[in-house]
Amino acid sequence: MANTDAPDGFTPAKHMYGGTIRAARMRIASAYDTAIYSGDVVTLASGYINQGTATSTPAGVFYGVQYNASDGTPTFSKVWTADTATQGSDDAIAYVYRDPAIIYEAQFTAGTPAVSFIGSKYTLSTTAGSSTNGRSKEGVTATTSSGIALCVGFNLDPSNSIGANARAYFTFPTSTFAV
Repeated sequence: MANTDAPDGFTPAKHMYGGTIRAARMRIASAYDTAIYSGDVVTLASGYINQGTATSTPAGVFYGVQYNASDGTPTFSKVWTADTATQGSDDAIAYVYRDPAIIYEAQFTAGTPAVSFIGSKYTLSTTAGSSTNGRSKEGVTATTSSGIALCVGFNLDPSNSIGANARAYFTFPTSTFAV
């Protein structure tokens, strides 16, 4: 059976050492001008969370954001909408999975992955997320040049075959917070 082409970003699947998976509180600058969706890889710039790129060093994976809207309404969202102004220009609080020992599940969105892909790093496919459900549409390409996502295995669920659009497990060994 062929895999469905439905990338949905990076979802925490397990912890390498059996630890608890928790999102850390970080900052997004008020009026930051790029949308970030739950499951998107993010970077750190001057202490603030930014949308990641296909090859930038990741700080983690975005879960959601909390802020006071410009009218003072407390707001939680799975999406940081570009140019959102917070009350009094206060920073928003981003929830980010930044523990480098988290293993994420994501979909290969290009190329035909094989078992031999395990142990190599791959480039991200960065596509705008869904405004309907707030979920990322990022995935991983079969390109190893400038790769940042280390494939550590494949989802062995019977509905997932190793081939086009396979779901696999990844870590970010060169994360900003890796030691």
